[in-house]
Amino acid sequence: MRYLQIILLLAFTTSLQADALSSRLRLLLPGDDAPTVNERQFLYQRVSLLFDVLENDKVGRKSIKKRIKKISSRLEDDYLRVYAPDARLADAFLTGRYNDATAALLTALAFEEFDVEYEGYVDHWEAYLVADPDRVNTVVYQPGHQKHKDNAELAFRRNYLELLRATLLADLPNMSNKEVDELFERYYYKPEKKLSFGQLTAFMQFRRAQAAYSAKDYTLAVELLENALSKEDRPAFLVLRKAAELQIKAINRPEVEGDIPTLFQQWSEAPDNKYLPAALLQHFDEQQRLLIAEGRIGEAADLLADYLNRAPAGKITWAGEMSRLQKYRLLSHHFLNGNISEARRIAENLYAEDPENETVKYLLGEIVIDQLRRSRATGRAFSSAVETAATDFPFIRRQDRFADLLLRELAWKVRDVFAEENGPGGEDALRTFRNSLVDIPINESRKIWTLTAFIAASNYYFRAEDYARARFYVEEGLKYNAGDEYLLHRRELLARY
Repeated sequence: MRYLQIILLLAFTTSLQADALSSRLRLLLPGDDAPTVNERQFLYQRVSLLFDVLENDKVGRKSIKKRIKKISSRLEDDYLRVYAPDARLADAFLTGRYNDATAALLTALAFEEFDVEYEGYVDHWEAYLVADPDRVNTVVYQPGHQKHKDNAELAFRRNYLELLRATLLADLPNMSNKEVDELFERYYYKPEKKLSFGQLTAFMQFRRAQAAYSAKDYTLAVELLENALSKEDRPAFLVLRKAAELQIKAINRPEVEGDIPTLFQQWSEAPDNKYLPAALLQHFDEQQRLLIAEGRIGEAADLLADYLNRAPAGKITWAGEMSRLQKYRLLSHHFLNGNISEARRIAENLYAEDPENETVKYLLGEIVIDQLRRSRATGRAFSSAVETAATDFPFIRRQDRFADLLLRELAWKVRDVFAEENGPGGEDALRTFRNSLVDIPINESRKIWTLTAFIAASNYYFRAEDYARARFYVEEGLKYNAGDEYLLHRRELLARY
């Protein structure tokens, strides 16, 4: 369960960023561990330099058709030189290694920077883009692309059918080509269905997982597929994950084996066996994840009820774990698919069951923050919504994204009230702002909003010719933001009064 919670956190780890590139890179590489942060920073620097090169090429001044051609040729000449199935995005800048997924993503970043619309697709074994689909409609493949042959595509689909038989759909009968095509599109990718940037980032993890599986690094394959699943529910990820787990199981030779009825029978005969319930939970999770990924939520609920009914009497702890596991899976599914209200309902239910669970609090907080960011409320209505959220869920104050929202609204309130020449009201707003700082860790966002609030107060008293008070608020601002150049400059100026 703890591993599941860690994976779920990846789905919610997004942050308010200073610019679009930062946001895209965080979507590509979520997480705040040191290696991930370092890789994101490296990519930010190198992609920014790429944009500078393209700017020097005067790409932005060209027609859309010429922009597409120039961006593609620059990437192919300088960065996309050696095809490698296991390539990471950073490899393009380090060694020139790439694959179809990293090529598509790097091209997409450049298209976004230079205002070229695009759509992403996966056609059998290859990702690609369609640039400016409504006008120019240019297909952009990776440099090593070769035209797909019908017999090669049919062989790919047939091979995938065999993988399905070996993993999740053991009872598949012999099928016609049409039936194979339908099943392939259901459990893999529909070649004609366009993909978002986020879905392309999931495909990049899938591509690397395929490479890891081919290299017999099954543990890495599972890890990469969990990363992909944190971005998108897609049966293809579950199919390969099951294949990797079967390989791991074959190597490790687990103590507990058998089909589901056999496992339940063995458990009823040995109710204290600790391995049998764990094996059943794993079987259940494999089945429910596939159902949920296909949107068959009712069948997933029926599956849970069936497992609970077949368990030995008195297994309350196991039943609770099973129910919570399904709630976590549904929470992730609804959040990733934009059904935020349902995700929040499930998160609040989990929070009510276990209000001290830090993972649940974090996930609920991220959902509330996401709803606030999507809200159309502005001004005082938005400020009220932010303050209400902080009251209803006090733990949310410690989350960076909420802290930024809360401090921004409180600082703007301080600024606006003092701008109305309302000294007492400004003092009240500043008191509220100051009290909110207690629960919020020091970071760049906190520094920005403390500067906003205390400079607003200082400027008000400067206009009122109360210079001592103006200096006082600059000094208080420096207590929260020591070394800030603007505050130090203001202190120097106010020393003359």
